[in-house]
Amino acid sequence: MKTNRIVCIALTGLPALFFACTLTNSKDFVGSAVVEAQTYQISTTAQGTIAALYKDEGQQVTKGELVALVDTVPLVLKLNEVFSALAELSNTISSKKLEISSQESDVQGVEREYKRIATLVSQGSAPSQQKDNLETQVHSSSLRVRSNQSVLSSLQAKINSINAQKAELMDQLSRCYVHAPVSGTVLTKYKNVGEVALPGNPFFELGKYDTMQVDFYVTQPMLPSFKLGQTVRLRLDNETPGGKETPVFCPAMVSWISSDAEFSPKNIQTRESRNELVFKIRALAANQNGLLKRGLPVEVWR
Repeated sequence: MKTNRIVCIALTGLPALFFACTLTNSKDFVGSAVVEAQTYQISTTAQGTIAALYKDEGQQVTKGELVALVDTVPLVLKLNEVFSALAELSNTISSKKLEISSQESDVQGVEREYKRIATLVSQGSAPSQQKDNLETQVHSSSLRVRSNQSVLSSLQAKINSINAQKAELMDQLSRCYVHAPVSGTVLTKYKNVGEVALPGNPFFELGKYDTMQVDFYVTQPMLPSFKLGQTVRLRLDNETPGGKETPVFCPAMVSWISSDAEFSPKNIQTRESRNELVFKIRALAANQNGLLKRGLPVEVWR
């Protein structure tokens, strides 16, 4: 059987794909597909005026990079109110603790005097009325201490509530700073500075270009010959410096196989009848040198 020799490129990034390719025969042809990139809609749950957008279409971003900023002034003002309320409550609590400490000292003094008088009463050296008066003072002083302790607990609970509000505001403030979830390229810019950001509405569409994907279809008789992790080849035409188009094969790895059959899409070219049910298969191809582009038509070969 005659074999055509071609130039092949091995992409890095997927360890299983490090190999050289050779064109064998037409029996290895599976079908046509279009290269796609995994995309991300970058948005936030914050609401407010967009203060800054740091990227434009076509620019590269790295994972975690700040790409947009929503106006933080309203949240900062609310946080200032919370901080003021916390400071005021903290001062009140400190004052109440000092008052309780003073009252507890008074209770201890009255209790010591009560014990002394109780001893004298039992010996007949002091009137019992004096003992009764001191007993009443001990009881009322203890009640005042418990009352202030209850007020102190209420103030502490209020501080806990305000701290929860503070944590919520801090969380909302952090959401005003929009960071890229992955490294990639800005495909579409949806918003401009000065527009209103709404929760869930995207600022950018980000494409992850280090690994591209293709979806192709196979008929039921072909399905058993494919398995997860299997290597396939993507054939594309590459123009050489002399102006001649040379076919190039890029390795790809099968990452997903549909368990449900569907009718053949009109843009899928297979060697079998279009009326038969087919199964979708997805393959991933490393794209470290940027050879694969979104929307690029390719052929899938075994």
